[in-house]
Amino acid sequence: MMIKSILPFIAIGLFILALLFRKREVAASGWIVFAGYCCFETYECFVQGDYLYTIYDLLFLAFSLFIAFLLVTRSEKEDLFFSLTKIALITAALYFPFAEISFLGDSLIHITATITATMLNLFNPGSVYMDSPPSYIYSTFTSYDVEIILACTAIESIVLFTGLICGVNAPMRRKLKAFLVSVPVIYVSNILRNVFVITAYFEQWFASPRWQWLLDVRLPPAQSFDIAHNVLARTGSMVILIVIAYAVFMILPEALDLIEGLARVISRKRNI
Repeated sequence: MMIKSILPFIAIGLFILALLFRKREVAASGWIVFAGYCCFETYECFVQGDYLYTIYDLLFLAFSLFIAFLLVTRSEKEDLFFSLTKIALITAALYFPFAEISFLGDSLIHITATITATMLNLFNPGSVYMDSPPSYIYSTFTSYDVEIILACTAIESIVLFTGLICGVNAPMRRKLKAFLVSVPVIYVSNILRNVFVITAYFEQWFASPRWQWLLDVRLPPAQSFDIAHNVLARTGSMVILIVIAYAVFMILPEALDLIEGLARVISRKRNI
């Protein structure tokens, strides 16, 4: 979809202009354009039946429109809104080339799939092989296969933390420390997540007879993937991200100050 693909790059351009010339209206326009992209994403996720990401996209949509509204209606806390715009610029500039340019996205997917397959064969030599780059992993013992997609690279979480860390005003030493306790940990934990999900699916952990006493039914093969991916892996990933966020806020209290500052702006009533 051509319109959807160009919207984030228009938003990036508007964010750059807004930060260069300190123009609140231009920054607000960038947030509105980004909200337009979120509309497309929300619709696509809903049609595909991925309701968790539909909720995420709706939240980003609402947040983008709300920041745009505050930019044009609140004259105070200009530094706060431009800091948020700077974080959005860094995050978008790092994410959308991979999301919208096939060569870059496929390269990242292929790297992640290769590392995942290597880890699987490390634990169980000869258990999997790759074919049809960039993304398919096949089992040598069953007929099952798994496609690695962009979401399997953890790129969303990585760029979000990178944007937050780079966007706040703090000493470089603490920024580097916050980066090291977040981005590498996210990527490694995501590889382990991929290994867990694929192993659970290929070996049918949740469709095997030993689970029948608990589930009172023998699940079909796809259900084993769904339980591992949609329930256990997503829950585990959320817990890990919460722990990482706590560590980043401890190292960079400026990031927490930014959130608290936005909360104060939202909660403060106008003087009449």
